[in-house]
Amino acid sequence: MIKYRLQVRSVSNVAASKTALIDLPCGQRYHYIELVHGYAAGTNTIAGAMTNISEIRIKSNSRVQRVMSGTQLRDMNLLNNASFDCLGVPNTAPGVSIPIFLAEPWRETPADQDALAWATAGWLSFQIEVDLGAASTPTLQAYAVVDDFVPPPNTNPGIVKWIRAQLVPAGTVYDVTTIDRRDFLQQISIYPDSGGTNEVTLVTFKKNGVTLHELSHAANSQLLFNQTMSPAASGRTANIYDLVFDHDGLLSSSVPMDGARDALLEITAAGAMSGTQTAIIQRLGPPE
Repeated sequence: MIKYRLQVRSVSNVAASKTALIDLPCGQRYHYIELVHGYAAGTNTIAGAMTNISEIRIKSNSRVQRVMSGTQLRDMNLLNNASFDCLGVPNTAPGVSIPIFLAEPWRETPADQDALAWATAGWLSFQIEVDLGAASTPTLQAYAVVDDFVPPPNTNPGIVKWIRAQLVPAGTVYDVTTIDRRDFLQQISIYPDSGGTNEVTLVTFKKNGVTLHELSHAANSQLLFNQTMSPAASGRTANIYDLVFDHDGLLSSSVPMDGARDALLEITAAGAMSGTQTAIIQRLGPPE
């Protein structure tokens, strides 16, 4: 199917320390959105541009479907391969290009790659909110890749949502029992704790008492690397533990959580953890 590559015209409220609004027309199926962010003064690197975007919220029908900082967006993109990184320099027009993948080009089959594009026919609204930092004279543009495909009734596979959870770590090992038991669970990316910034050394995940994942940080990183992923890519935040259930690139490897009696995530670190710990949880399912 022909894909259209278009500039998004409705971008408003672009100013330092403000929330910029990007309104996307509903009706077509969205594969990819690119933000282009520049400014006149600030840290003139890709990392600086990502830091100047404190939060991105992608919303459908006024409900948040993805939430992340600019840095976290780059971290998740780089995990899949360094070729999914940003390009540009903030103080050189037009700025840094920042990809948002809705369809996932790293999937193993063309059908899986296109399946996750967001079909917006029937939606009332589709919007991106971008919280900009204090860097002076900011600019923001947006582009999209879309097609005209409308899924037949009851065949839409849903969308990949990103839920940002704030965990409360304690000691060298602790349990998380609040993982949402719905949708298809694809990935949990766990950042070091804010108190001691301890590297996560081991993660165990159990569903209904059955262990589905139990790997050290080193063993997990090797597994992902052997699947052409880039957990240690240059530009990523250091020491993220990426639990990727569909590491083989197959949608069928996602874990169905509907009807699960319980889900247990056990996190172990090299030292006593404290403060907070951020996890980006990716789930495939209907919009929130």
